[in-house]
Amino acid sequence: TCAYIGIYLKEASFFDSVVDQMRQIPQIVECHYTTGSYAIFIKIYAKSNEHMKYILHDKLQAIDGIASTETLISLEESFKRQIPID
Repeated sequence: TCAYIGIYLKEASFFDSVVDQMRQIPQIVECHYTTGSYAIFIKIYAKSNEHMKYILHDKLQAIDGIASTETLISLEESFKRQIPID
């Protein structure tokens, strides 16, 4: 299961600490500091929905500094590409 998760922080000052703690969760494969609604936007892979629930509830939401999360589960990756940087 692939999901994208928007993360709201309790305060902006928690950013570095939250990112350091998320580095310890190997299922998180991307982490972006973003503008807009979320402070952080991550991509995560799990073995199953049950595994996803475990990662979200027991690992991610247990990190001090995270106020709440919003999860979007990917139903299909339609395409993926790399672009050259000139």
